[in-house]
Amino acid sequence: MTRFWSEDFFEKTDKLLNDDKELLKVFTGMNTTIIAECSDKEEVFYIIVEDGRINSSKASVGDKGEFRFSAPYDLWVKVAKGEEKVQSQVVRGKIKFTGSMPKMLLYLGKVVRMEKKILKIIKDMDLEF
Repeated sequence: MTRFWSEDFFEKTDKLLNDDKELLKVFTGMNTTIIAECSDKEEVFYIIVEDGRINSSKASVGDKGEFRFSAPYDLWVKVAKGEEKVQSQVVRGKIKFTGSMPKMLLYLGKVVRMEKKILKIIKDMDLEF
């Protein structure tokens, strides 16, 4: 069992996403850095996307990325379970977003196109919340 929002979770997610040929094909050419922050636990992860390949590592609260998404743990759980969507929670202000909105919109189409597949990969992991 993998604890959600842990180093192990991000490492396994990286591997599963990078091993999926369809995802890699869609995300090829995408290059960015993302800070994913669990605001109420002060657990932060740095996600590097290089030519569509994903590599995550533990980060610090003050670390910078091209984009930052910050939300409390219970909201990240709902996103992982497919009960909430990141984009709608950003619009509502529940997930705090910083970064270039035009560039994010450029990537959003690819992410939304693959959202069901990404959620299935996460749901198929034996997660402990």
